[in-house]
Amino acid sequence: MTRTLVAWGVVSALVVSGCSAPDRATVPFYDDGQFTARWDDSAHRVADFALTSQDGAPITSHDLAGRVYIASFIYTRCSAVCPLLVSHLKKTQAALAERDVRIVSFTVTPETDSPEVLDAFARENGIDTRTWTLVTGDRAQIFGLARDSYFADARAPDGARSGDGNDILHTEKLVLVDGLGRLRGVYNGTQPFEIEHLIDDARALSL
Repeated sequence: MTRTLVAWGVVSALVVSGCSAPDRATVPFYDDGQFTARWDDSAHRVADFALTSQDGAPITSHDLAGRVYIASFIYTRCSAVCPLLVSHLKKTQAALAERDVRIVSFTVTPETDSPEVLDAFARENGIDTRTWTLVTGDRAQIFGLARDSYFADARAPDGARSGDGNDILHTEKLVLVDGLGRLRGVYNGTQPFEIEHLIDDARALSL
């Protein structure tokens, strides 16, 4: 009798565990900077952009059409949050190796992070650029994307900024985007539990 109860307990645990994995329908949409989850379709889309990858090739929003990807904002001279973000994104990339999921990291200091600098950074940090693209280009365009498309601008509100345009956007947010350019998740990239959540959601969207 005891063995029967234990067996049923194991089966029940497996069933519950299986049910806890998200599927496409359970991954919400987000359409503003408050990141209030909604489960009906969102009209918000990431804006068109034309920038440059670490290998000097153009990268545009059209190159990502139909692809699930994770957007992040880093810079190569960052010694605070960025090394941890890169470490967690490498874990994410490895976990999603069998899925068609990309990582796109926009530099927030494009004036110093040239394609050559980003390429060296990728090699120094063991980044697999087959599915992870480092992006540089026009500063205003990158900051506009962070603020208005990805809602990842973690700086002070406009009224509290220096006004000289030299403040650095610094955020630990990772944003999950589906193949239609809709925001489907936001995660604290410094927290291991959030990274596991991100991996699960990315798997669900890439089925």
